[in-house]
Amino acid sequence: MCAKGIDGNAVKTAVADASAFIQGLPFGGILKLYTTPLVEKEIEGLKGIGLQVAANLIVMSPAEESIKIVRESAKTTGDDARVSEADIEVLALALELHLPIITDDYSIQNLAWHLKVDFITVRERGIVEEVHWTYRCRGCHKTFDKKLDDCPVCGSEVRSYRGHKGAGVKKAKNERKD
Repeated sequence: MCAKGIDGNAVKTAVADASAFIQGLPFGGILKLYTTPLVEKEIEGLKGIGLQVAANLIVMSPAEESIKIVRESAKTTGDDARVSEADIEVLALALELHLPIITDDYSIQNLAWHLKVDFITVRERGIVEEVHWTYRCRGCHKTFDKKLDDCPVCGSEVRSYRGHKGAGVKKAKNERKD
């Protein structure tokens, strides 16, 4: 069994995040697999998970410009508080190499959708629409466009919720034509 793209065809080259290794991606048909040093570090301590599972694995860092683009997109969607440095790095590499990303992480999928980077899931269903996150105070209910620990108005906790910007963007990922 090998990884399949949204069109059902076998993927020959892709970028993988940590969840691809953790979930047990069937690497058999992939000729070339990329990942980043931070992903390599994330999974190195996991028993039974080794980068040697992919015979043709290439570990490389994305360019700073690609990282900058992903960070800006994360601010736009509100995922900046949800993604790690490893997530940003792996998305930047997929964007830079124009390759699909293999991930079960919904925040990475959301950013990939926003950046028009194809993604392949391993075990999870995957997202079906882009989400823009907004932040709201649990006390006074004031909303904010960026993540804050505490509300500057009343001091209560600020939590994330689905904002209205992404509403109405419901398209199955295999129907995406943009």
